[in-house]
Amino acid sequence: MRVFLTGATGFIGAAIARELTGAGHQVVGLARSDAAAASLVAVGIDVHRGSLTDLKSLRSGVAPADGVIHNAFTHDFSDLAAAGETDRRAIETMGEALAGSSRPLIVTSGTAHLPPGRLGTEDDAPDPHAAVAHRIASEAAVLALAARAVHASIVKLPPLGAWRRRSRLPSRSHRHRARHGCFGVCG
Repeated sequence: MRVFLTGATGFIGAAIARELTGAGHQVVGLARSDAAAASLVAVGIDVHRGSLTDLKSLRSGVAPADGVIHNAFTHDFSDLAAAGETDRRAIETMGEALAGSSRPLIVTSGTAHLPPGRLGTEDDAPDPHAAVAHRIASEAAVLALAARAVHASIVKLPPLGAWRRRSRLPSRSHRHRARHGCFGVCG
């Protein structure tokens, strides 16, 4: 299977790419820079040059793919609303390119916009006041695509403290898991 993967050079995207290539799939990673392209090539990932803002490159990356995993996000903390809008447009563009096919679109998101203080479920509406409320429109775009017969789904990931990976220090969530055997709200 040929999988188009956005965010392939990130912490989670690199893990997804390793799993897919280890299972014999061909992974094509979206790379917006020479450094990102070189890091993908170094681990045997094919490169598709482009970015989340280059909708034409997203369409051409999706066209030959058997499936798409969208794991990228523009982490511009100075303008999260714009980053969220970029993400929503990218999702809609990739979904439209998959329309009429049985090829899947898997979009990763997080759980930090769910109501705090209790175990979240799929029936929970996102908290519009959450710090990461900019992701709500992206998830709505995925659900709208699914309603239009695009094979789209969302995988919500827990906060992992990925920013600590470079220092090789265990994150607070990893220490919590080691002590309590769980992530998030533990009962």
